[in-house]
Amino acid sequence: MHMFLSFGRSRLLAGVLGGLVLLGGGAVFGTAPRAAAQVGFPGAPDEPGINLRIYPLDTWTPRVGVGTGAGLVLHHLGRRHAQGLLTVAPARHEQVATAAWASANPDRARQYVLVRARGLDTNRDWFYGLGPGSSNDARQSIERSALTFEVRVGQHFLDQRLLLQPRLKLSGHRVDRVPAPSAAGLDNQSRVHLQQLASDRVGSLSPEQTGLRVGVNLQYDTRPPAARPRRGILLEAGWSRYVDLSASLLHYDRFDLAAVGSLPLYGAHHLVGRLSLVHTAARGRAAVPYYLRPTLDGPLVPGWVRHRFVDSDRLVGSLLYRFPLVQPFGLVDLGGHLSVHAASVYDDVFSDAALDLTFEEAPDLDPSSVPLRPAASLGLHLGLTFRQTPSLDLALGISPEGITAVRFTLNQDLQALRQPHHRIRR
Repeated sequence: MHMFLSFGRSRLLAGVLGGLVLLGGGAVFGTAPRAAAQVGFPGAPDEPGINLRIYPLDTWTPRVGVGTGAGLVLHHLGRRHAQGLLTVAPARHEQVATAAWASANPDRARQYVLVRARGLDTNRDWFYGLGPGSSNDARQSIERSALTFEVRVGQHFLDQRLLLQPRLKLSGHRVDRVPAPSAAGLDNQSRVHLQQLASDRVGSLSPEQTGLRVGVNLQYDTRPPAARPRRGILLEAGWSRYVDLSASLLHYDRFDLAAVGSLPLYGAHHLVGRLSLVHTAARGRAAVPYYLRPTLDGPLVPGWVRHRFVDSDRLVGSLLYRFPLVQPFGLVDLGGHLSVHAASVYDDVFSDAALDLTFEEAPDLDPSSVPLRPAASLGLHLGLTFRQTPSLDLALGISPEGITAVRFTLNQDLQALRQPHHRIRR
């Protein structure tokens, strides 16, 4: 019987670790100490209260269609400096609702508790197939529902530079419509995966999946508090264990490594480099379903469409150059950015990755030697000179598959409480 939360070793590893160190070289030492932490949220009133938030970027996206986005912010909910948030974002092809509560501002407080819940229903969870060689012509829509509940506890050390964050997450997924495994463009691995997803046998995947994820994240951040810091480095490492609570015998570990480094050039000009590695290690008899695996797509790398590549592991390297343009009336800060990216997904990054590039749209890949896929982007940043947030980033991505639509990113004061509504995989 299936259980569901109803609401209806290698050189590559050495190279990645070396890249993390080089990315932050010179930034870890000699940085100025952080200012004393402020535990409140920016703009919060002194007394308890409620105010309405509108999310303009949830009014339309190519994937989810026309919609709307709104929320209620509850200031000092339960204790001083605590914040609550309720949001809804119904759209033509996807409906999302979230609820969150933080005991204090996670970006400022020395200690905090963060609780989040999220419900989603979509009929446009696209699947192109598994692996770096998945075909753009093989895209099919999957109808899926998901409900998640997450608790994070944060503790800062070393003058707010070091963050230890244990976390617990309960999630339920239901696949309502699985594409035909016989669809054109799918390879054998993807066909088998869809057959397992549609089956109801013990020991395989199933249409309903409920699991518990337990893990811990560690962050070391030398960057000054700012929406777009111009110097310093952020190092992140995370581990989580997924334990199946239904009958599919699904168990796996996920490991995350990342480094983000900012280097000032002159004036407001600066470089931002990012290197990240995600590795998924199956521990049970069942294969990890596609929607729980790392995804390489437009929200992460402008130039690729949403949900474009998915597999067990992911490697991403990016270099971004930010530069100022104009400041009309001294109130609006308009800047530009150029970036280049190299990334791919793998069945096993440690045995399959090759540190070279392929510019072909549909390359003939050797599974034991998978090259990186390039992409580039050009964009604008729009903000206010007197406030760090809100700000808006626009990016037009280019990849071997062509030019993608513009990516919109809105940075808000409550970003720690509410992640982008219409992002269902990562």
